[in-house]
Amino acid sequence: MLVVFFNSFFYSLFQPHTCLGTYRFMFLRFLYNDRLGKLEEKIAVKVMKSKAEEVRKKLKLLGLIDNDFKPKVEEDYVFFPVKKTNSLNVLTKDYSLEVTSTFFKRRWKKARSLREVLVKTLPEKLHQYIPSSIDFVGDVALIYIPEELESYSREIGRAVMEIYPRVKTVLSKQGETIGEYRIRMFSVIAGGLDTETTHREHGCTYKLDIMKTFFNPRMSGERLRIALQVKDNENVLDMFAGVGPFSILIAKKNPTVKVTAIELNPDAYRYLLTNISLNKVEDRVKAIHGDVRQVLRDIEAVYDRIIMDLPFDSLKFLGLALSKLKMNGIIHLYHVESGED
Repeated sequence: MLVVFFNSFFYSLFQPHTCLGTYRFMFLRFLYNDRLGKLEEKIAVKVMKSKAEEVRKKLKLLGLIDNDFKPKVEEDYVFFPVKKTNSLNVLTKDYSLEVTSTFFKRRWKKARSLREVLVKTLPEKLHQYIPSSIDFVGDVALIYIPEELESYSREIGRAVMEIYPRVKTVLSKQGETIGEYRIRMFSVIAGGLDTETTHREHGCTYKLDIMKTFFNPRMSGERLRIALQVKDNENVLDMFAGVGPFSILIAKKNPTVKVTAIELNPDAYRYLLTNISLNKVEDRVKAIHGDVRQVLRDIEAVYDRIIMDLPFDSLKFLGLALSKLKMNGIIHLYHVESGED
């Protein structure tokens, strides 16, 4: 019944004689604005299509065209939005054009930085604290928000999603990497609660959940640097493999190598197995779940190259690594000092 009424109402708007005729123009104008988005009435130059490009260049040269709005085409004419009319007499002498007014759609301008968005809404005294860097893991954005801006966290999160439409979730970093599983605390400040994502790096694909596993996108360049150093037939040990970014990239870059990837975190190990399969390196990467101290106790092999990517605690395992290193072998040890990044 409701559908029938609406159809009858809508149909009557287009009839020449109806009691609703008084409202017809207003209703259609509402539909026009609602359908096309933001429309604004502007002074315009109306010109034949055949002369449109020539006139556009002249308008641009004279600084008259208003680039905040999109030109539009109606039948055989093009309408250009203009800033002012006091110089248009120069053109009216040479071209058959008409000065009129019509509705134009405003151009959507994408903000180029987080600062560009936030300076419009945050108090001026807080502008100095606006974050200058954002990390991305797949379609999840990671950002450190200083204490001074914590009350604006959700506004900052929305700004990130405005600048980067592909981002589905924005996480605020809540401190350093902690615990034996190397987990960093985050809180969701924008988007969905699902933090599992697919990250692509140097031709490899990694599935992971940043809330449950350790993954540092800033190490991307370093991972590639190491992978390119690995020589044919090397036996490589990745002592703290995580979801596999070192192990898998090395195996992808050199099909002759063998990589042993050890991981303690059960969630990271599950993703490690998934990623080995996703990247088709099952014949080159052997994943082992467990504490590296116990695992290596049962392995007699020694290695040409050992990777130790364990923030804050890698030095504690250096002796163990040396005991498993071949003569003239190489250890890549990563250690960071405590503090916010």
